[in-house]
Amino acid sequence: MTEATKPLEDQLQDQKQQLEENIRQTEIQMGRLKEQYLKVLGALEFAAIQKETEGTDDSTDSEDVTS
Repeated sequence: MTEATKPLEDQLQDQKQQLEENIRQTEIQMGRLKEQYLKVLGALEFAAIQKETEGTDDSTDSEDVTS
């Protein structure tokens, strides 16, 4: 290795380390986003079930009144 290629190699090593760190941080962020997404999906499922249950309760109440 000559002195002329050494700085380029150092630059590439620095760039490699920076990219590895960016990948790690992005993977952590992606994990958090997936977790938030799954929580929202769960909340939407719960809301749909609750709405369905309320609809069932309303129809039961109206049947009791008409009987």
